[in-house]
Amino acid sequence: MTSALKVEAYLTNTGTVLDYVEAVISKHIQSELLLADILLVVEEIFVNIAHYAYEPDAEKFVDMSISIHEDVVIRFEDSGKPFDPTTKEAPNLDVPIAEREIGGLGWHLVKEFTDKIAYEYVNGKNILTITKKLDKVNQLCNV
Repeated sequence: MTSALKVEAYLTNTGTVLDYVEAVISKHIQSELLLADILLVVEEIFVNIAHYAYEPDAEKFVDMSISIHEDVVIRFEDSGKPFDPTTKEAPNLDVPIAEREIGGLGWHLVKEFTDKIAYEYVNGKNILTITKKLDKVNQLCNV
């Protein structure tokens, strides 16, 4: 099963993106908590694209697709500035909050809540793909 959405990359469309993802994957995930984790990941990625990928006066779009087979695979594609978030270092969580550098915690959560993350820059587009294994999700639900 595959589904797609094209949406303007503005913060005001975050709810539209989350509603789309929830509608598509909620039939395949038995745990509300795990659904919430995936929605948090999607929100973090979309908000970062909306905030940082494009120049202020640029046309801003995100093409999303969701494939569900053995895994949930969500792909984000934008034509903003090239940026590979997988190269970002994890924040040092051992340092007190007041002493930490700003940023990075959201991306840390994305990495923690997904099973696989891939980035590529192809034909002027950032392509970020996240994967959540359904067998792991469903195993956790049956505990």
